[in-house]
Amino acid sequence: MKYDARLKMVQYAAEHGVKPAARKFGCQPRITRKWLGRWREGNHSRASLMDRSRAPKTCPHKTSPADEREVLRERDKAPCFGPKRLRDYCLVKASEGAIARILRQSGRSKKRKKKYQKKRDMREVKARLAAFEQVQIDTKYLNDIPFYVEQMARNPRLPRFQYTARDVKTGATFLGFGGELSEALASVFAAAVLGHLERCGHQRAGSIVQTDNGSEYSGAERKTKRDRGFSHVVRDLFEATHRFIPPGKKNHQADVETLHERIEAEFLDLERFASRKEFFMKSSAWQLWWNTTRKNGYKGKRSPEDILLEEQPARNPNTWLLPALDLDALLNARAQRALDDEDNSRGYYVPALPASWRTFPNISAHY
Repeated sequence: MKYDARLKMVQYAAEHGVKPAARKFGCQPRITRKWLGRWREGNHSRASLMDRSRAPKTCPHKTSPADEREVLRERDKAPCFGPKRLRDYCLVKASEGAIARILRQSGRSKKRKKKYQKKRDMREVKARLAAFEQVQIDTKYLNDIPFYVEQMARNPRLPRFQYTARDVKTGATFLGFGGELSEALASVFAAAVLGHLERCGHQRAGSIVQTDNGSEYSGAERKTKRDRGFSHVVRDLFEATHRFIPPGKKNHQADVETLHERIEAEFLDLERFASRKEFFMKSSAWQLWWNTTRKNGYKGKRSPEDILLEEQPARNPNTWLLPALDLDALLNARAQRALDDEDNSRGYYVPALPASWRTFPNISAHY
């Protein structure tokens, strides 16, 4: 717009004069004379009508090249330092504004990543893990879900707590339910899930089991010789690494927490349970559907089975046949076995697998 008006003005002034052009285009004669002079000096070049820089020709107080090199050298040593910290901690001579300019002009000034960008980067990191290399285990309270609480009031035998194990790479999930929040139930749950993965060829020494700092996960560890706590099960029986998240950093358990949000919306808020037996039947069916059929948009619209097949084409299909675990029954079985078998070296009972997926009744009818 500006350039086009200037071109028409100088062309009119060249033909009719400066003052008539100033009156026609509504500006002062000196403005018309300035642009007409530039146009003629530039041999009627259109580029002569562009704005010229008003920056000073010299800057006596400009940062010297040596100081600029010092700023860049210190920045390369500590890429996390901004202008203020570079000035305060590295004792560079330039001012904070000058340091900011130097970093910006050298391309070292970067914007902070937004939350969605960090999530995308984390998904790429998780995708490089091996299947079942890192498993997150957490507990979900079921007594704060209104639709389920109403059913629990009518049938007190329904479980009150959910124990969840979720693989970070594939998103595979294994569920256990019990009537109390205790280290005993957490231990039998970990033993059953890790024993099942070991039986199917997935569990290996050095894998990571991550939990929060709850007491049910040995948050207050015992150090006795015959300790049978959660950490003992993970470390000593299965040679895996038990890792606690930092206190208050629940986002470190994002994978399993996401599952807790999904299972509430897609299962516990929808299903009715006439009995404890029906609860475990439907929970097993939902778990099998989640692991083999449900697509996850954050994992490329693939199910855990799809991801595992890509990594292990000869994977053991029994991986998905572990039913939802009745942890109260497993704990009783463990106690009875301890009484019957004095040489119980492995320590925990691993449930037998069903003969086939048909053992779960009416799976296709529900999901």
